[in-house]
Parts: sequence; structure tokens; C-alpha cells
Amino acid sequence: MGLGVPELVLESDGRTWTLDPSRSYNLGRDPQGDLVFDDARVSWRHATISFDGRSWVIEDHGSTNGTFVQSQRVQRTEIGPGSAVHLGNANDGPRLSLSGTAAAA
Repeated sequence: MGLGVPELVLESDGRTWTLDPSRSYNLGRDPQGDLVFDDARVSWRHATISFDGRSWVIEDHGSTNGTFVQSQRVQRTEIGPGSAVHLGNANDGPRLSLSGTAAAA
């Protein structure tokens, strides 16, 4: 273990999460989810972010209003530091800013 898999740091509306590659994260309005967004355009179980062994991936779970990466609606796509993700609306839906942690030397 410890092959320098990058953690992913997510920031949204002043909140920050550091994601661990060993598990997946549920995004949505569900209060039991991992990353909760109180926005009517976000579905109850909107999407998940996980590490697939090679890269971080966001997967939309058939949300009503969609998941957007770089303003393109996506079903499942790789993401990483520098990616801009919007939930529910490509322009003004909740925005996730992604960055990486410094990989251990």
C-alpha cells in the first residue's frame, strides 16, 4: 500500500473535504450522504466520487438536473485537481473546486 495515491481535496461554499482513495463518497441532498448540498437542483442521491484504481471518477446517478464537469453534462468521467464540477446547473449550481494534496515523496 501507500503507492502515493493522491488524496483529492474538494471545496464548496467554504467547506472543505479531503477524500480518501479507499472509499467512495455520496453527493446529494440526503442528510445521510457524505457531501450534503442543500440546493433544490441537487438530487437526493445525485452522484458519487470514487477512486477507480487509476484516477478519481465522478458518476451521476440519474440525477434530475445533471452533473457537469467543465460545463459538459457527464454520466461518468475522470476528475482531478483543477476540475470544476457543478451539480444541477452548469453555470450556477453548487460548485466543487478540486485540488490535490502534496504527494508524499
